[in-house]
Amino acid sequence: MALTHILYSPGEIALRIAGNAKRLRLRKNLSRRTLAQKSGVPESNIKRFETTGKIPLDGLFLIATCLQAEEPLMNLFASDQSLMLQDLKNYERVRGRK
Repeated sequence: MALTHILYSPGEIALRIAGNAKRLRLRKNLSRRTLAQKSGVPESNIKRFETTGKIPLDGLFLIATCLQAEEPLMNLFASDQSLMLQDLKNYERVRGRK
């Protein structure tokens, strides 16, 4: 079990993300209706997201883009390491199970 599962449940993480989105929306002085119009996400989905943390991934991305916060999403699973050409040449593929 990953340490993050001990500290936060997926629901808690989703609510935290939703709270961050709501604070950013309010900081930009946008109503839910205005955000819905600009993002293309139905206002009811935005309300549900802000209260429960539940939203389809495409809706989350549209909201993030509208709030100019898409960069963290795009880098969510990005590798910290950049591979050099020599690393790729030296890489040996391991087949089968050990």
